[in-house]
Amino acid sequence: MPVPEGSQLPHQPQAVHPGIPTNIPFNELYYRDSDDFDLCSDGSNPQLPSDPPMHSDFLSNIELYLGASQAFPGGKTFMDNFFADKYTSLRRDNLFYPFASQENWQLGSWLLRLGLSMAGIDSFLKLDLIKILTISFRSAKQLCLCAEMLPSDPLWKSLQICPPVATKRAVTLYYRDPIDCLQALLSHLFFEDHISFIPWKVWSIAARLVWLYNEWLTGDHAWELQSYLPPGSTLLGITLSSDKTNISVMSGNRMAHPLLVSLANIDTNIHSKGSLHSHLLLALLPVPLFIHPKSRVCSLLSDRLFHKCLDIVLGPFKVAASVGIMMNDPKGNLHYCYMPLIGYIADTPEQSLLACTSPKTSSVSTAAHKQFGDGIRHPCRTASKTLSNILAICSKYNLDDYGHFLNTAKSYGFNGVDQPFWINWPLSDPGRFLKTESLHHVHRFFFDHDLQRCIVVVGDTKIDYCFTLIRTLDAITGLCNATSLASSLARFLRSSSPLFVPLWIFATLLNCLALMNTHCSQLDTALQMFHDHKDSIITAGAHSSDHFHVPKLELLQHVVPVIWDSGAIMQWSADATEHAHVTEVKNPVCARNNQDYYSQIARHLNCTDKCFLFDIATCIASSLRLEAEHDEDEDDGEEHEPDGEVQNLLLYYFPTHKVVNYFQAACILVNGPCPGIPKPLRSFTSSTTAFHLALKPFLRLTIPEALELFRLPDLHNAICRYLDRCSSGEPHDVSEQRQPTSCVTLSDKMQIWTNIRVQLRTWRDPGSVEPVQTLVVAPPSAKYPSGCYDCGIVSPSADSDWPDSGLKGLQAFLSSLVDHADLKLQVI
Repeated sequence: MPVPEGSQLPHQPQAVHPGIPTNIPFNELYYRDSDDFDLCSDGSNPQLPSDPPMHSDFLSNIELYLGASQAFPGGKTFMDNFFADKYTSLRRDNLFYPFASQENWQLGSWLLRLGLSMAGIDSFLKLDLIKILTISFRSAKQLCLCAEMLPSDPLWKSLQICPPVATKRAVTLYYRDPIDCLQALLSHLFFEDHISFIPWKVWSIAARLVWLYNEWLTGDHAWELQSYLPPGSTLLGITLSSDKTNISVMSGNRMAHPLLVSLANIDTNIHSKGSLHSHLLLALLPVPLFIHPKSRVCSLLSDRLFHKCLDIVLGPFKVAASVGIMMNDPKGNLHYCYMPLIGYIADTPEQSLLACTSPKTSSVSTAAHKQFGDGIRHPCRTASKTLSNILAICSKYNLDDYGHFLNTAKSYGFNGVDQPFWINWPLSDPGRFLKTESLHHVHRFFFDHDLQRCIVVVGDTKIDYCFTLIRTLDAITGLCNATSLASSLARFLRSSSPLFVPLWIFATLLNCLALMNTHCSQLDTALQMFHDHKDSIITAGAHSSDHFHVPKLELLQHVVPVIWDSGAIMQWSADATEHAHVTEVKNPVCARNNQDYYSQIARHLNCTDKCFLFDIATCIASSLRLEAEHDEDEDDGEEHEPDGEVQNLLLYYFPTHKVVNYFQAACILVNGPCPGIPKPLRSFTSSTTAFHLALKPFLRLTIPEALELFRLPDLHNAICRYLDRCSSGEPHDVSEQRQPTSCVTLSDKMQIWTNIRVQLRTWRDPGSVEPVQTLVVAPPSAKYPSGCYDCGIVSPSADSDWPDSGLKGLQAFLSSLVDHADLKLQVI
């Protein structure tokens, strides 16, 4: 859908860089941690003589959309906004105004965020111990007045709505300005190095034959939308989420309907973490109780009110998607932005409500109820088709004739909504922004249907035994994740229940954060395999009915188009939004008196957001002032220690810790001038794995002593075999017990490490590394007669295509690292 005619960019100031020239360093075009690409802030790399081969190849396989996202000077940063309110002059002398000092602010912030009632705060302030303190507030009321003077986040508004039918309670919509909320996300310090504005494609090889899909900006949709925008424009992908949630405690049936907003330009690894607050509460939609004798008419009126409220709240986004708007990025530059709706995270009933379809009609395709079990992908439901059908329904009956209008709408497969909220939102189509959601549509589907069938066929005892084995392996190695657990269970059940394996493989692949075209083909193949043999499940008595008319099963047909369109499915999971319901709605309700829920939620969030942002801003400002004072003292010849408390606070507030990259460390040790480094090197790598040892070994033993301590009868033979292969230039293999060989007895003591730090490259993204894992070995003792060893799985071949090959050709091992002279020996 192109930009409406007549929508032109206003006169623009001189750009920081006209267009996107190809000679600009990549880290200046794509906001991401420079450490992720082994680059310094200026694009140079003085410490690393040559990048690791796989890493540099990964960077060369990236194609950027040239001419996108011009940056202009004159924007404001987070700290600029902090010093832009009416009390800025007073904060030059007292940074913590309206509080008298930093200690006063710490006490006030603690009381405001503790969840105490006004009476509870008053009782605390009346304690004799507190009365002797010099504080700027003596009552809860004074404390709240001080909080009102803090720099504000996007303010809450309320709007009274008069529906056409009477309700039991007044209908009030609480919401915030969506542009202000989006600007708060864009300007937030947390996301400065984790947000991107330019669509890009990642290819697995330099020939650019296989496309890698991970972030939203790597999909076809972002590339297509950017082509509709004027040159130099910035594409901001709006992501919404809504779902009803119960806010009553123990009794009652009070419901809240929160609407969350986020930005798809934020990196997935940040976007998916609920603790980083990348989803902001935009509105509290009313949940009315209509006074009407027919419940289905009440549902119709609720659905229409829902779309009307969304239309009111999201109006500024629609204007910005039509004509664009200037926004600040985290670095203080200006971008001319367009804001289409590209994602709406919702469960199945909510998706039907958003698409204006009935529950027995697919929200993303033209499939009806009896077609949900078909093994084909039905045509996509587009906005134009939906609107044409709604117009046909409206031409037959009056909107106020609820009964006949609803009957006609049901015959067309719709729910009776006549004005969808997305009707006038440019570049937005429910066929594109409604996506298969992994939590409800995939994992919940497998739990409710596939797992239950599997239990019937395999039996409770065998399933329990299978999960027991998986948990034991996870506890020993610490290397398993959710994907490997599902894969292990699928392989375990293959011999006894092969009918269920295709869908388990399907779910396993969807857990990946990066997928290639080959994996999309595997998804289609696995799903088609299930449909080809699903009748056998009914024959085996594992299915309670004689059909598969399940809405979520039909949604699985559209997983691959969603991956092509918008990247990996996992980034659209409702995990983060469900967590946001707790922090943004349920916790504020529990901190109040259960009266007038929505207004109290708004007041609570307004106060806590102010405290949170003021805490960050004052911490950064204090650090900057200390640095300035330190520079002045250095000019005077005086030296002072840095303030450790301020530095720790800054580290605490930022969202991610740096992942140690042992591949880069090993490359520096090998190629860089590093005098004084002990030999052999304690960090070394293969093509896919990095190993790191402590500087000092745990033990120094001769071979007979190590053989006796660790009870390794073939230790001497393994060392001899290793030396023979090294002398002949042959690779060291991973095999069974070694046969005795003739070898010179080594009398020197060996260096033995019992802790090994291991790091792998991400198997779907060779340019990234996994978190470091530690393998530990302990010799036999009275408590553990056979010793204690962490186990692992290794491939004897360097060209293994794991995990696609499963466990075929892999071998298990118990390991410790032994070093003799200049030789690093792996004992198997």
